[in-house]
Amino acid sequence: MIKFFRKIRRKMLTENKFSKYLLYAVGEIILVVIGILIALQINNNNNYNEQRSLEKEYLLSIQTEFTNNLNIINASIQENEQRIASLEYLLNLFDKNVLDTVSSQRISQKFAPVFGSSISYIPATGVLEDIISSGKLNILLNKSLRQNIASFNSSLDYLNIQLNAMDFTEENLRTIFYKKGSIRKLVMDIGYMDFDFKSISEKIDNKQIFESAEFENYLLAYYLSARVTNGSKLFGRLKTEIETIIKEIEQELEK
Repeated sequence: MIKFFRKIRRKMLTENKFSKYLLYAVGEIILVVIGILIALQINNNNNYNEQRSLEKEYLLSIQTEFTNNLNIINASIQENEQRIASLEYLLNLFDKNVLDTVSSQRISQKFAPVFGSSISYIPATGVLEDIISSGKLNILLNKSLRQNIASFNSSLDYLNIQLNAMDFTEENLRTIFYKKGSIRKLVMDIGYMDFDFKSISEKIDNKQIFESAEFENYLLAYYLSARVTNGSKLFGRLKTEIETIIKEIEQELEK
């Protein structure tokens, strides 16, 4: 096509038809410009397709990570519900009339969920941190999804601050029990292990710890903390955020 225009151009020049030559020259320029624009469009389309392919990979990775995190938060909520139920039961034992009707073994069983683990939530964040730290969050076209993913880290930070504040109450609760109760009797009562040797703590009855007002105060504070954790501002809030992110990812993948 370019050779064709060149032949016409030479003919116009030899015939001294400048106006016609100028017209064809403009046409040739337009043709070149159109060719460049088409090439740029093809290149842009290729880049766009590559970006969308990368976006899909990230969406699938985030979907897997947040689905796992949803299972983790559900397990944390369930574990904390058991802790709350045990704490409610133990708080009733500060009524001596109730305490006298309960066996030492039953008390140990109720202490197990309280002292067996701390209130915690440890999600997987490898994919999330990689996307944010590498600056690739903008690859995701959905603005709402980008914002929700970015704010999830802030929610985790807030949760960790609250859980760290609860550590003081939990540590003091354990300290009082270590001073006035018997861990040995607790682990034996729940069948965790037996001992072949004698101990001075064998004569300790864990019922006597319910005579301590200090222990009741920390137990009540820990109970209230556990309930708040499962509420709408902490575990409940994170669960809602995770479910929202998963739903938005599913909608994006269906497009």
